[in-house]
Amino acid sequence: MRKPNKIISYTPALLWGFLISYLTLIPGKEIPSALASLNDKLLHASIFFFTAALIIMAMTRYQFKRSLSKLRLAGIWIVCVTYGALIEILQNDFVPGRTGDWMDFWANSFGAGIAVLLWLLFQGRRA
Repeated sequence: MRKPNKIISYTPALLWGFLISYLTLIPGKEIPSALASLNDKLLHASIFFFTAALIIMAMTRYQFKRSLSKLRLAGIWIVCVTYGALIEILQNDFVPGRTGDWMDFWANSFGAGIAVLLWLLFQGRRA
């Protein structure tokens, strides 16, 4: 079986990253009301859970029987945590009507961590 192209494998994660960057860096008054009415911390955790999951899937090239090392999974978590921190800093310093929030940062980190832990728990298992 031919190995998928890396760019193609990472496309969903990259597109998701651009979408999240756009939505988190729009001014406060432009936030869609549907998003504003959701539980903020649950939303942050879910977004970063999905971010980490997409990166994990890209790294395994959508072949769920492949495992990832703990070091690689830690790297995925660190990338997500760094991305979440950067967004909070940018919101606080450069986006009108938005502020950075430590609790949002922790929710981001928690969501990504849950994705990594679930992958550790279930990798290599057959359905």
